[in-house]
Amino acid sequence: MHQLRATIQKVNKTHKGLGPMVAMDVLSAKAKKTLVKIAPAGTGKSAASDTVKFILQERAHKYTSLTLAGLKRLEAEFNNFSGHIIIDDLAAEKSMWSRISTINVLSNLVYSHYVHKISQTTEIKITDFFGSASMNIQPVLMNNLVQGDDWVAIMRDKMIRYYHLYRPGAPKRYPPSVKLDWGPDIRDVTMTARKGKLWYHLVAIALTQWSYARVEEHLPDLLKATAALDGRERVTPTDYRLLIKILKPMQLERYLIKSFGLETGRLFQNNLYCILVEIASFGEPTVEQICEDYKVSPATVDKVVATLEHYCFVKSGTHRRIAPTDVTKEMMEICGTNQRW
Repeated sequence: MHQLRATIQKVNKTHKGLGPMVAMDVLSAKAKKTLVKIAPAGTGKSAASDTVKFILQERAHKYTSLTLAGLKRLEAEFNNFSGHIIIDDLAAEKSMWSRISTINVLSNLVYSHYVHKISQTTEIKITDFFGSASMNIQPVLMNNLVQGDDWVAIMRDKMIRYYHLYRPGAPKRYPPSVKLDWGPDIRDVTMTARKGKLWYHLVAIALTQWSYARVEEHLPDLLKATAALDGRERVTPTDYRLLIKILKPMQLERYLIKSFGLETGRLFQNNLYCILVEIASFGEPTVEQICEDYKVSPATVDKVVATLEHYCFVKSGTHRRIAPTDVTKEMMEICGTNQRW
């Protein structure tokens, strides 16, 4: 069995539904990418980050935030750096400017491998940065990100957005305990020809978030990382098939971000995402369940569902439930919700 698949299964035994997010986090670290994990509070983002920190040990470095000015104090540490930076909760920063700056700085640094900024009072120079980064964010903050000019100019093409849809029914107070052989460096892994049904399936998934030029950069690195995490120095069809399953939740972005222009005018549909989390977690959640999870009144739930009639509806009964439409069922199938591992 592929080591990543075994990791997913082991995590899911104690923390149901968390395995794929842990695998995506580990895979991004191995591929030297920037990952943003998006999910409501209480769905396991921090547990996933703690698990990755345990797996990576001294390779992992955890911060609350990291602005461009803050890099000045880390110049020596980040020169010739190959570790993994973890920002556990961007909501901990009170300033939206600081949150956006943290994402911009890390996505640029990971992608470009250097920073050289000269201002009136200081000079920042970091070279040979070959690390990775992982950040956690709640969906309520996504609207500010996608509406800004930086979304198109900097963020969108340089990072992976992973949409986690599972809310644990019985949350654990401890993170999963799992170990992973880190394997060879991805530079030592041989990539197969970029063609065939499996390759174009991956391309179709990746194009929901990145331009084609970035797809050609990111996918080979992710495939090599998948092979390396299984202890191999050559990509095989097994890696393609597993990566397809792991990346499926990326496609949710196609449905969640509503655009009104080519480069400007975007809206993150937070209410839709929150309802999808409940449906993915509980099938047909009761109105009371949603009220409890989001601390709102039944009247608020009714109003939200009324605006989402294309995706869900209220089923009458002893306990009123929110049921998915056929459109939502098809969408969640495409995005790999509750797929078997």
